[in-house]
Amino acid sequence: AEDGNPKQYLPQDSSMRLYKDDVVPIAPHANVGTNNTKFWDLNPPFFTDNNEGRKRWHWRFDTYEKYQKMMKNYYRMATEVDAACGRIIRELKTQNVLNNTLVIFTTDNGNFHAEHGLADKWYPHDESIRVPLIVYDPRMPESKRGGKNDEFTLNIDLAPTMIKAAGMEPPEAMQGQDFADLYLKENAPWRKEFYY
Repeated sequence: AEDGNPKQYLPQDSSMRLYKDDVVPIAPHANVGTNNTKFWDLNPPFFTDNNEGRKRWHWRFDTYEKYQKMMKNYYRMATEVDAACGRIIRELKTQNVLNNTLVIFTTDNGNFHAEHGLADKWYPHDESIRVPLIVYDPRMPESKRGGKNDEFTLNIDLAPTMIKAAGMEPPEAMQGQDFADLYLKENAPWRKEFYY
């Protein structure tokens, strides 16, 4: 999102035809429109309209029409990222290096799309802290490709994973774990909790 721009999400002009006739469903736990405060009212009392997440909710989601416009533009931008990733993968194949390349798709934070009467990130709800982690690793056994793993991985696991994939050892003081253990080893020990 671009702060200060009333459009907030700015997809390319060529993407504006995407999702034009679709209706974006409202997420569970979402407050859309100023008459619906059910989930906002469940927040702690120190969450006020001065809360940054609430301010941004007003920018993006305080009417149904605004919600539809913002979410369609958000999905248009996500589709643009998907297309760019596809071009990168095709180029890796063209250069014949994909089978020697660890590809990690993730992001730095989740996002509220009106859930809990909020927008953006910052708070430890699932919508804000869960992020995608999609991995293509040529070392991954065929039986695990395309699968899902429900273990907790954290952003601090990215660097150790990349360092070990490059054949080196992470510095002793580096936090995080090589998450490749989750698909390269059977029953690898892994964290059961983390501190936010």
